[in-house]
Amino acid sequence: MFKFKNDIVHGALFDMDGTMFDTERLRFQTLKQASKELIGVEFSDAYLMACLGLSARSAEALAQKQYGQEVPYAEIRKRADELELETVRQYGVPIKKGLVQVLERLRKAGLRMAVATSSRRAIAEEYLINANVYKFFDVLVCGDEVEKGKPHPEIFLSAAQKLNLEPAQCFMFEDSENGIRSAYDAGGICVLFKDIKEPNASMLAHANYYFENMYDYLTELDIYSSHLEMPNLQESFPQTLNQLTVGIHGFGAIGGGYIAQILSHWDGYTRPKKIYASTRNSLYRSAVNAFGAYCIRYGQVSYDERIENMHIIDAEDLQQMHAMYVESSLIAICLAENALASEAATIAQGLYARYLAQDEQVQTPLTLLIILNKIGAKQLVLEQVRKALVELTDHAVADFILEQHYFCDTVVNRMVSKLSDKNLYRQLCIKYNIFKQYQLDDESNQIEVEDVSKLSAEQERRASEYVEDLRQNFQPSHILQHMDLILFNAEMDMPIYVENKSPLLSKMRQMILVDQISDIQLIKNRLWNGVHAMTAWYASLLGHQTIGVAMGDPRVQYYVEKLLAEVMQGLAHYLPKRKNDLTRLARSFDQSCQYAYKDPCSRVGRDPLRKLSAFERVFSSVVYNVSHGFSFEALLSGAIFGYLYLMEEEEQPIDVLLGHLKQQLQQMNLSKAHKKALYYVIQKRLNEYQNGELGMEDFMIPDQPQNTEMSCA
Repeated sequence: MFKFKNDIVHGALFDMDGTMFDTERLRFQTLKQASKELIGVEFSDAYLMACLGLSARSAEALAQKQYGQEVPYAEIRKRADELELETVRQYGVPIKKGLVQVLERLRKAGLRMAVATSSRRAIAEEYLINANVYKFFDVLVCGDEVEKGKPHPEIFLSAAQKLNLEPAQCFMFEDSENGIRSAYDAGGICVLFKDIKEPNASMLAHANYYFENMYDYLTELDIYSSHLEMPNLQESFPQTLNQLTVGIHGFGAIGGGYIAQILSHWDGYTRPKKIYASTRNSLYRSAVNAFGAYCIRYGQVSYDERIENMHIIDAEDLQQMHAMYVESSLIAICLAENALASEAATIAQGLYARYLAQDEQVQTPLTLLIILNKIGAKQLVLEQVRKALVELTDHAVADFILEQHYFCDTVVNRMVSKLSDKNLYRQLCIKYNIFKQYQLDDESNQIEVEDVSKLSAEQERRASEYVEDLRQNFQPSHILQHMDLILFNAEMDMPIYVENKSPLLSKMRQMILVDQISDIQLIKNRLWNGVHAMTAWYASLLGHQTIGVAMGDPRVQYYVEKLLAEVMQGLAHYLPKRKNDLTRLARSFDQSCQYAYKDPCSRVGRDPLRKLSAFERVFSSVVYNVSHGFSFEALLSGAIFGYLYLMEEEEQPIDVLLGHLKQQLQQMNLSKAHKKALYYVIQKRLNEYQNGELGMEDFMIPDQPQNTEMSCA
């Protein structure tokens, strides 16, 4: 059931020629050619216009009236069918723009669907199959299957009956005068589209709704289409491509292993016709473009998700990057913070190229998702991009460009790791050998086709020929379809939080739109990023290589539980209205860690000094909990683990680390006593560890945290 304005709709009945397919013009041409061949006279435009929507019998009667009783109408029609089929088989069925999007939306709205066409079944089936839309329809009623053709309502009444619906419960889509009369007399909800013939007053009077084209109807339909819920992990992407091009600036772990999925699900009804993604990694670029697709592996459920329609471009090729920014409706900027300074120039050049390519008075807004894993990421991006823009143009134009577009902060909610070049190369070698072995296989092996119905001997012979032809021509590509490259290992989290700034995002399935994105950024920064980093440092110091393996260590599991409890205590106090988000994100984080067997501790724990900055993910939680009297022992240990990690993995001198600590403490909003106590505890632990007086086994967090050293200090 679907509510469209004031109508409750259960079914959709479509005329074919002129409504779904732009075949009326083609039909005019072939009928003129056929009549010229057989009677020496072309059928007139007036006669052909009068035949629109008529059954074959009615059109024949009209031909006899205008061209004489002896006119060989059946032969002319047969010859026109042959000419039309030749054209369609060579060039395909001319589909009305927007048709597939409409069919997809109506089907996903739960409507039963039928075709009610004056064409013969043989023609109708071939056209529907050729156009790849037969799959949308439950019932097909054709002109050679009814006693009375249009404008009689029989064909629509029959289609509604076959769907077990009342005519008044059905959309009836038409383009011709005879067709709309048929739908009106059947008692349906009549939707009229303009085709060759300009609708007259009678046609408009019989229509409940009139649209100039399918896209106008699609726009209305979109308003009333329900927002589809968050997709399941293994739910397939929409089959229908929309007219949008989108981009991913940074084909890294998050860009390729998360954002590409979000863009592919889009609104659940359609997906972008092209997804650009930029990278400097030539191996990744050539591999994906060669295979035409790649996969994201979800090890937790042994599922590989295939991502298609990707066009990987060279991030150093400015012409390609400019094309992405000019053509796209949305671009996700997926960059590491340390890459932003260099990439800001490319972003600015892309936006400036878009500005120059469009009419200054009609600038089409671009939606930019800022995926930087940092609180205040949008402001940082805007500052850097504006700085780069003023090197290309004056300040007024730079400000104008930035004001035209929607910059949206985000919070990523998934752990993803990217395959190393070494592992990708090994994968390529293995799959290349499989393919070469396939090419050497004996081509004489026959594929058996199971009979699903009794066939004649001739049909059996033809079927064998068809199968053999398909086998020889399809198998090379078929074998490649089972050899998709696995480029990313990802956890199962689906949603992404996005700042509610752009109208383009209103129906995106995987996006949770929020007005106050800073709250979610704060939660993510402390609850996910902070706990993740401290866990990685601790796990690495214990000798573990990956997060998933480390979570099997009771010490690590216990530590993570303590960390989450302390961070959540502070956040729940600071953001009391975000309790549900806190609980969900904490549960999601723990589940993700349990299965993060491909997530290296070295990747998660990288860049410790930045993460140990005064206002970053670790010390921000320490400061809040200390100043509010909440437990902080696990958090303090996490800071110590970060410095120990720097000593062990990066061989940083302890004096340098203590100097860094002093600088951060000076910036913290704490009393002098608290700052002094924190410094005392951390430097004491680092010195004891360096002198061999303290080992990792001494860092177990007690059940009842004690503040003895802090209070004594």
